[in-house]
Amino acid sequence: MTRVALLIGLLAWAPAWAFAQRDQAVVNRALGNVPDLVASFVDDALPGGTIAVEVVDSSQAPVAKQAVSLGIMEQSGARESKACVTDQQGICPFDGLVTDTQHSYRVNVPYNGARYSSKPFRLDPAKGQRVRVVRLETTTDNRRVFQMLGRTIIEFRDDRAHITQDTRLTNLGEATYVFPEGGLSIRLPDGFKAFEAMAVMTNQQMTATDNGLQITGSISPGRVNLMWTYDIPVGGTSMTVEQAVPFPTMEYQVISDYVDGMSLEVEGFQVARVHEGGDRRFLVAGVMRRPGDPPLDRFNIHIRGIPGSGPLPYLAAAVALIFAFLGLSLLLRRVDQSEALAKVRAGRRTELLDEIASLERQRSAETIGPSFYEHRRRELTDELAIVLRMQSEATSH
Repeated sequence: MTRVALLIGLLAWAPAWAFAQRDQAVVNRALGNVPDLVASFVDDALPGGTIAVEVVDSSQAPVAKQAVSLGIMEQSGARESKACVTDQQGICPFDGLVTDTQHSYRVNVPYNGARYSSKPFRLDPAKGQRVRVVRLETTTDNRRVFQMLGRTIIEFRDDRAHITQDTRLTNLGEATYVFPEGGLSIRLPDGFKAFEAMAVMTNQQMTATDNGLQITGSISPGRVNLMWTYDIPVGGTSMTVEQAVPFPTMEYQVISDYVDGMSLEVEGFQVARVHEGGDRRFLVAGVMRRPGDPPLDRFNIHIRGIPGSGPLPYLAAAVALIFAFLGLSLLLRRVDQSEALAKVRAGRRTELLDEIASLERQRSAETIGPSFYEHRRRELTDELAIVLRMQSEATSH
């Protein structure tokens, strides 16, 4: 509830928002507790192969002459669309649609740069589908859009740093915020490459540009989570990364891989601390903004003591060293070291496979987060590859 208390304080501090100090709806939007603007459900009163779209405004009055498109997706990958316009009752029907398991549908209602979309659905062979869309007014005023939590995660892979950025944006207003024409540009570090954006079902698109990324689309009242990743080269044992912060921010965290001797410093943030989760250690630095604090427009991340060639060579050396010591002890004990080493490798292979299976179960149950899952899975599969290679080399001799 700390973030909510800070949010209420921020609202009270901002003169333009004084009216919202006691407005529970604003707090609900900050927490993401908002009703869906698009509802889709099977309707017994509609015949099979039919979709009825109803569009209303924020006061629940029908919206006439509203364009509606129906996306049709085939399992083979083919795509097509149909269009119609709502009548005076705000209704727009689609009929004669295929009801097999190979086709799914998605309703889209565009309006002034915003788009209200249903989740994809299949049609019941005997019943129709009704989709109800609440179309809100739009605004390009971003003063009610906040970043409740921003996060930069840095993982080291050989000669590069893999950076994940995620932002939890909240629209505290009553209208749908539309990004500026041409999109909101965010600068990324020089030399970035391998940009990827997490696909979302909401109306935001993230695309790479020459200098960074561009966000287009809109944000309805409530919360959205956006995530993108990219790589930057690491040329030595230290690096500095500049991060732009385009949204008013309440909390930001920087998380880095950690090995002994590494340090993380983020200008203006609290001193980084070492945290442990499972078999992983990482450094975390954070900052929380309060009413009256200067805006967080950008910051620099300094990391020192980076391993020169990434973790994999160290992992390979460690595994090899374990087997070497074991082999030496077996030799001194005058036993058949080849056979014993083969048993050790087989045992470790089984352990690694079991750990990977356990990790997959934890991820499916959502008891661990995606970042830890990816990091730990990569560690386990890297070690498994080394063990399998040693087994292959041993049997080929």
